[in-house]
Amino acid sequence: MPGSVYKFEDVYSFLIPEKTPPFWVEMAGISYCNGFYHIDREESDVTVIEYVYKGTGSLRVGESMYHPGPGDVYILTERSDHAYRSDAANPWTKIFVNLKGTAVPMLIQAFRLHKKVVYSDCWALAAIFEEILSVVKKNLPVEDTMEQCGMLVMKLLSRLCEHEARDQRIPDEAQAMKRFIDNHYQQNLSMDEISASIYRSNDYSNKLFKRYYGITPYAYYLDIKMANAKSLLQRTSLSIKQIADRLGYKSDQYFSKQFHKYVGMTASQYRRRGE
Repeated sequence: MPGSVYKFEDVYSFLIPEKTPPFWVEMAGISYCNGFYHIDREESDVTVIEYVYKGTGSLRVGESMYHPGPGDVYILTERSDHAYRSDAANPWTKIFVNLKGTAVPMLIQAFRLHKKVVYSDCWALAAIFEEILSVVKKNLPVEDTMEQCGMLVMKLLSRLCEHEARDQRIPDEAQAMKRFIDNHYQQNLSMDEISASIYRSNDYSNKLFKRYYGITPYAYYLDIKMANAKSLLQRTSLSIKQIADRLGYKSDQYFSKQFHKYVGMTASQYRRRGE
């Protein structure tokens, strides 16, 4: 259908009672996205938990950017500003559950999952998402559906907490890469230079960094660069050429092209928006 953002979507939704219970599954399903898939929420009224089967895409939560891929789980909490979109060439296939109720943020905090967004290498958790989807498909009385889904969500959060605890200590190499990027983002870095900072290959560096920070090192580098570009545009009177020079770009034309690609508007438009 024109304007559709899915190749196909299998979704099951449940009408929310007038007084929302402490735990409620608003919606669950599986999305076979296409290159137009995008979701944008300001002060989201639901908590979203998703598992990526395959494909890639970008996820923005506040000012932070992530790139969830196969085996990743991400949690988008209620009241967060977030936007996510599927890669055009390699779109997502993902399973999701949207939750409402006062118990949901309490559970996420109780399992210490409120300070992180993307969890990598969660292949074993796919089965729990599939169990949730199986329950919502059964056409059970709604009370039974919510009870079974509640137990499965508890199981999911518990397993995710265990997964995070195993990976909690960030290796020295990953921290060293992050420090190198933090200290040199104003230069024109390549992935080769970032990997060379810990004397490793690009493939090793990418996998290591993404495992512990939920994003590749080069994407993290671009995030910092663009976050500083936005700050300079809105908080200083520096010209666009001066900002490009300060951030290590060889020309203001290339900076402007990269900024537009990353932010979705020109640097001048972004500056005017803050006036």
